[in-house]
Amino acid sequence: MTWIKAAAEAASYRRMYKLAAEIVGSDMARRDMRKAAKRVMRVLEEVIDLPIADALLLARARRRFSELSAILSRPLDRRELTETASPGQNDRAMELH
Repeated sequence: MTWIKAAAEAASYRRMYKLAAEIVGSDMARRDMRKAAKRVMRVLEEVIDLPIADALLLARARRRFSELSAILSRPLDRRELTETASPGQNDRAMELH
């Protein structure tokens, strides 16, 4: 599943957190993707295992995840592929977007 599709299907905060963690840990993710994913994780890390969380915190998490989704949906240009991917990764990077 692509990250874009996973982001569109992430209905729970746990799924959002899991996707963000996957992106942070991926060598395939661009720097802006990892940065946005870290922001999602920081908001949710203290409450992700709790049965209930503050509504303002969850609203902030939703905004951060929307920012991440927008970055994931942004098309790559050739310069970004050259700067972020090591040789042989360009094909895989294009698959993810």
